[in-house]
Amino acid sequence: MSDYQDQSSDPRIQDAIKFLKLVGEADSNNRQEGLQDLKFAAGDQWPVEIQNSRNIEARPCLTINKLDPYIRQVTNQQRQQRPRIKVHPVNNEGDLKIAQVIEGITRHIEVNSNADTAYDTAFDYAVRMGWGYWRVITDYVREDSFDQEIFIEPIDNPFSVYFDPNSVAPDGSDAEKCLVTTMVAKEKFRQMYPDADDGVGFLPRATGDDTAEWISKEDIRVAEYFYIVREKAELVLLSDGMKVFADKLPPAEVLADAGVVEVSRRPSWRRKVKWCKLTAMQILEEKEWPGRWIPIIPCYGAQVVIEGKRKKYGLVRFAKDPQRMYNFWRTSMTESIALAPKAKWLLAEGQDEGHENEWALANIKSTPVLRYKQRDINGEPAQPPQRLQPEPPPVGIMEAAAEVNNDLQTVMGIFDPSQQLPGNMSGKALMGQQNQVDLSNFHFYDNMTRSIKHTGKIILDLVPKIYDTQRVLRIIGVDGKPDMVTVNEVQATGEVLNNVTVGEYDVVMDTGPGYNSKRQQAVEAMLPLMAQNEVFQVAGDLMFRNMDFPGADVIADRLAAMNPLAQIDEKSDIPPKVQMMLMQLQKTVQDQQNQMAAMGLDIKYKGTVEGIKQDGETRRELMRTMAKAHNTETMAEVRVNDQNTRAITSQNKTEIEAVVKLLLAQMSPNELASMIARMNAEQYAFADVAASDIHEGSSPFTQGIQGVMANMTPPQVPQQVAMPPQPGMEGQPMNVVQ
Repeated sequence: MSDYQDQSSDPRIQDAIKFLKLVGEADSNNRQEGLQDLKFAAGDQWPVEIQNSRNIEARPCLTINKLDPYIRQVTNQQRQQRPRIKVHPVNNEGDLKIAQVIEGITRHIEVNSNADTAYDTAFDYAVRMGWGYWRVITDYVREDSFDQEIFIEPIDNPFSVYFDPNSVAPDGSDAEKCLVTTMVAKEKFRQMYPDADDGVGFLPRATGDDTAEWISKEDIRVAEYFYIVREKAELVLLSDGMKVFADKLPPAEVLADAGVVEVSRRPSWRRKVKWCKLTAMQILEEKEWPGRWIPIIPCYGAQVVIEGKRKKYGLVRFAKDPQRMYNFWRTSMTESIALAPKAKWLLAEGQDEGHENEWALANIKSTPVLRYKQRDINGEPAQPPQRLQPEPPPVGIMEAAAEVNNDLQTVMGIFDPSQQLPGNMSGKALMGQQNQVDLSNFHFYDNMTRSIKHTGKIILDLVPKIYDTQRVLRIIGVDGKPDMVTVNEVQATGEVLNNVTVGEYDVVMDTGPGYNSKRQQAVEAMLPLMAQNEVFQVAGDLMFRNMDFPGADVIADRLAAMNPLAQIDEKSDIPPKVQMMLMQLQKTVQDQQNQMAAMGLDIKYKGTVEGIKQDGETRRELMRTMAKAHNTETMAEVRVNDQNTRAITSQNKTEIEAVVKLLLAQMSPNELASMIARMNAEQYAFADVAASDIHEGSSPFTQGIQGVMANMTPPQVPQQVAMPPQPGMEGQPMNVVQ
């Protein structure tokens, strides 16, 4: 048997034992009252002494729990309007697109972790007793993987968490220490840690030894101990704006080669979060937590500081007395009715002669016929028997029960969800009533939002440390649709795409209805606009994308295919000048088509197509120029490889097809498919030529476009319409075949 005094001499163990005792004493009242609130809300609403005495006397103890519907009204309101994490860059190193990627990663973490369960569990505890918790962890994706993932997990038992009593931030971000304890059966403990001391034969060293409550005959307490340490460090400011600690500073030669010099230094400190798993006798595991904050997030209900002590409570605390009164009055009413004398019969003496048994059981059995004599014992005529009505329950009991119901609503700030609302109440009145309910309990939702925001900050802090290598990640869009993205992708040029390890980002909370509700609101707002044909032609696909009925996405895709403007979305990498040129060209073509249709001219599309086919060299030059425009904002910045050029050419093919689609509307499917196939082959055939052209020193956009337009020979068709000059092509005539 080893010496327990020596085993437990580690300062971290001693600190954890003292911290557990400190929190237990400082928070004992909150814990006791919180436990009572939980039991009360679950239906344990009669004091033990009163319940025992009434049971002895065979008197009823009715529990009509009116609190649960009120609690559900608050918690379900939160489930309908879940706060959402939004990510924004906060410095010049941050990028809006990367912020969207990180935001998608955060949503994936929430979905993959079933974070809603963690949020709902903590919020339910906060509403019932005043506080709850969830946590952020990191773990390997699979047993056979070296990649780690971030997870959000619920804490089912908030009493197992001993949080820093000196923390005053509503989201717990200022906590310096935290213990999460679990009582583990010694048999299971031996399986988990076969080489660890299980405390067999452990005896307290002295009376009142704190370690005694850590070990029992059958169980042993295992605790996760988070604590923050601060290390002195020197912060260095470089000429490129980067800030780095002196011990992480690159060698002077590297800085000199990069043309970076040191600007300033100042003393600072570095914050680190330490973690260890321990018993009262030894350290089982230990490591440094990669983040800046303790990953245990509290969710508070209502709290107030009185004489230096924090009092935490939920919706149940001050509703217990009205609920007890309601139970008492309803029990008294029931008891009064149950114990009321049975309705008696008034008979003349001798009227029950020969039928005594029937009349003796008249108040017990439901007898269809009661027989009696019409004369009394003296033979005199007697009236038929009469039934005497019992006294009604005291009116005061019923009035008291109704008044207590009003007290419950006043204390909790919620109207009775079971109360029948007036049928003539307007929608605005209902909304106003609901707003009053929301305002009276808004502090619950606000504290929840703060805690989720802090969770987002913890995740933002972990992302560059966990996802620090090139890997493919699943992200979730704002509409809930999944997608895949490669982060930290190193290009041949040395550029890193979707680099989530640089830049500073912050969290902004988006409260209110979720995406589905907002989508419905969008549809309602669009419907009046869709009555206008012009608006429907431009944005008809957007309306159907916001609808939920089967086939809505298919309709939206077909409308988008017919709408050239839908081909150029906000995610396009085409330069703005090219986008504007394409949009103007499309509009001009459409206007000229409408004009010619009104004139009743016979448009021969097949002749137009034949002309396009014959003008192969012109099309080749046009696509080369578009490839240049796509990749060239300024010639000084042009650096691309063959693979990128092929992707760019493919994108331009799509845009050009969208431009000419209006001219080919009446072609047969076979002709159209054949033409597109040949165009694809030709585009990829000249991809290498286009790549070399991009590296030329001439001005490709202005000169190229002008050269193409000047050399274009219009096909021989019945009618030509002159197009107005486009931006960048002034003085160059352009004929569009109709």
